[in-house]
Order: sequence, then C-alpha cells, then structure tokens
Amino acid sequence: METQERFEDGMLDVGDGHTIYWRTQGNAQAPAIVILHGGPGGAMNPQWADLLDAQKWRIVLFDQRGCGRSTPFGELRNNGLADLVGDIEALREHLGIAQWAVFGGSWGTTLGLAYGAAHPSRCLGFLLRGIYLARSEDTDWFLWGVRRVYPDVHARFLDAIEQAAGRRPASAREVLEFSGAPLSRFDATSTALARAWRDYESTLSRVNHEKQEDESDARTEEESSRAAIAMALLERHYMADELPPPALLPAVPRFAHLPCQIVHGRFDMVCPADQAQALADAWPGATFQIVDAAGHWTFDPGVATVLREAGKRLRIEMDGAKPAA
Repeated sequence: METQERFEDGMLDVGDGHTIYWRTQGNAQAPAIVILHGGPGGAMNPQWADLLDAQKWRIVLFDQRGCGRSTPFGELRNNGLADLVGDIEALREHLGIAQWAVFGGSWGTTLGLAYGAAHPSRCLGFLLRGIYLARSEDTDWFLWGVRRVYPDVHARFLDAIEQAAGRRPASAREVLEFSGAPLSRFDATSTALARAWRDYESTLSRVNHEKQEDESDARTEEESSRAAIAMALLERHYMADELPPPALLPAVPRFAHLPCQIVHGRFDMVCPADQAQALADAWPGATFQIVDAAGHWTFDPGVATVLREAGKRLRIEMDGAKPAA
C-alpha cells in the first residue's frame, strides 16, 4: 500500500468561546493516534511525534484550552476536564477519524483515561507515560510531600509564592490559595511566579540536572514567559478548582479490553510510580515498564527509548486486539 505523508493544521471552534489549535502529520492511511500533552497548560510538543513511526501512524496533536496557540490564552472559564474530553471528541469528528489510539504523558494520562471512560468505543489502545491519577494525595505530593526529597527546591518554590503573595504557604492547600491572585494578574509579578513554578516542576521532573537541550531552548524570552504563565496558571486552576476528578481507576474496566503500554520513571518526583502501579493493577492486560535511573521528563534517560519500543508494540497489539464483548 502506498503511504501518503502529509502535514495539516488549523483552528477548531469548540464552543464556550474557546478555539483549539491542532495539527496532523504522518501516514494519512495509517491508524490515528492523538497526543495529549501534560500540564494542564503545557501545550503540544512536536518532539513527541518523533517517538512514533510516522509510516505506521497518522499523528494528531493539539493545544488544550487556554495554552499554546489555542485561544483565548489563559482563559479559565469553561476550562475543566469534561470540557477537554469534549474537545478531543470534537477534534476526532472534525478530522473524520472513526477511532484512534491515545498517547498521553503526565496530565495527558489523566485526560486520556477520562476520555477512554467517556468514549471507549472510539479508542484503539493507549500509550501512557508518567501516570497522574489526579487524586488528592497525588496533588499533595507534588505541592508539598516532595519537600522530603527536595527540601531546598521546595523552599525556593515557597519563597517565590511568598514574594508574590506576601504570605508563605504552610500546606499544599495554601500553595494553591496564595498563588491564585498573583498568577491571574498577567503582570511582572505573575511572570516571575510562573517562571518559579515552571522551574520547580522542571527540576522535579529530571534525575540528571545538568544542562540538557530541549524544546524550550529555542524559545524567545516572550515565548518562554508565555509558556510558563500558561503552565502555572492552568495547573493551579485545575488543582484548586477542578480536581480530584471522578475516580479514574474504577472506570478502567470499560476499556481494559484494549491494549495499553504504561511507561514510568522509577525516580519520578512529580508523579511517584505507585500511581502507575495502581493503574497496572487495575488493567491486567496492560504492559507496565518501570525505567530505572529516570524521572518524569519524557526525554529523561531511558524513557524515550522505552516509549519508542512501546509505541511499536502498541501498533502490533492493535492489529490483534479483540473488540469489546
């Protein structure tokens, strides 16, 4: 069969005043896979598509509400988990795709599981990296519990909140409470706090903290600040106002007949590996790989290599997957 590689992009009006940016690439005749970025607010990273064989997949990426090229930027109204699940389905229909696989990382795994629960018949399989179940204890770890491993990094994070808000948080709840107003102002104080939030998460994400080139190195100062604001603003919004979602693990049996590849760094300090283990326990047919000497970052040592192989296995498993009973 002759393959047809193409690149397309556009804007899709999803209602509620929101428009999302999308792009497709790869083999237009192959099974589709939608990539769900992290954050919330992280925006798409085209480098994720490089982890997949473009000859074997029609790859779909998009920026979730309020971030990246989607508009309006930083909008929190009508921006919740159910809205994003609806956007995925609207994009599928817009592109004329009957079914697709789901590739998500971090918050993208939360969103992917929620989408699978809502639309299991539209899913072909799952590739999930850095599992975030979005339970209260999972969010509390990121905002507070991790200080037991990174006391210095956590202290600098609290310093930034205190400088912006005039009060120093004494709990995860106060991190969210005190940071809300400063992040919403879109001024110099907001930018400084957003950058501190971004740096905090970036540090926790990697095992090797030496300078490594990534997609952020090519950004201008303005682009870097804008990306940091979207990440911090939307993460804080979801953690404070939208989470925890309906329990995700009890919904797994709705789509557990589908193939799934779970990849998680053993030393993930953003989303500890017990979350991935809990998902694997709920999904007996899933393949679960813990990557040693790796953290939360998609391109941390070993993670990218394992993801490439997991993507190949998923593609093979999809061909032999049995339909739901």
